[in-house]
Amino acid sequence: MKIIVSLGIILVVILFVVSLYFLAPTGFSDEKIRIVRPLDFPADTIFSQLEDQNLIRSKTLLSLLLFVLKPGGTIEPGAYQLSHRMNLFQIADTLLNHPYQKWVTLIPGLRKEQVAEKLAEKFSWKDSQTKEFLEIAKEGYLFPDTYLLNVDYSPEEMYQRILSNFNEKFDAQMQKDLLSQNIRNDTAIKIASLIEREAGGEDDKALIAGIIWNRLNKNMKLQIDATIQYAMGKGHGFPADSWWPEVSHDDILTNESPYNTYKYEGLPPGPIASPSLSSIKSVVYPQETDCLYYLHDANKQIHCAETYEEHLENIKNYL
Repeated sequence: MKIIVSLGIILVVILFVVSLYFLAPTGFSDEKIRIVRPLDFPADTIFSQLEDQNLIRSKTLLSLLLFVLKPGGTIEPGAYQLSHRMNLFQIADTLLNHPYQKWVTLIPGLRKEQVAEKLAEKFSWKDSQTKEFLEIAKEGYLFPDTYLLNVDYSPEEMYQRILSNFNEKFDAQMQKDLLSQNIRNDTAIKIASLIEREAGGEDDKALIAGIIWNRLNKNMKLQIDATIQYAMGKGHGFPADSWWPEVSHDDILTNESPYNTYKYEGLPPGPIASPSLSSIKSVVYPQETDCLYYLHDANKQIHCAETYEEHLENIKNYL
């Protein structure tokens, strides 16, 4: 009996020592090691990085510890700073609660208020931070992309990071080609923002660009609903789609905003959203066309017309 008890005690001690070994830090260095969970990757894919960097000794024990600390919780996609001096509890806590970078995706066609709302939600901004971002952000230049951004960035740093990406993507060759056509960069972004909100898909952007240029060259009013939507947008505290409300015939007639392109000739005062790279390219390299009018049918297929009479026929046939 004493032998069995002794063996039991020895086994417990061994298990205790082994557990301490697997829970203990793997080294003494405080050097920060960056571990990233990409978007659309399972949370456990991060375990291989941890093993490769010799930050953990057991994936199974870490997985169990993560479950115990936050049942049903998971490792959020993002970046984490760890070190060899951290024990397994500290590593698990960091992975569950303390990313130092988070992913955020900005889709094309968002106005800056929508971008600010997305960033505020992702990074738990105070109202003052959201206000600061809106004061410095320039409409049309919040380039649509997927970003991995520091959680401690100020609104100014966040904006500069996004703007730098815009400047990189809107490259020297496109700007040179615009200059050769005597087109200002800000004019191109205005038009690109209109195309982003008007296009039914990638394939019709260059055609819409050609039609917009045709109307501008003939001093015709652009008559683009999206510009009135921009003027009417109310956003926070209203229905989810209220940044881009439906436009009625009465809105076209009565809205006095300079963004009402049914009432005023030329381009609106500024961009109405942040365009994608393809929309910007369509302005620089538009499709040659004699069309002056266009519409999209229920399947988002574009139909253009050279005359107003043809346009009315398209309205009859496709709307």
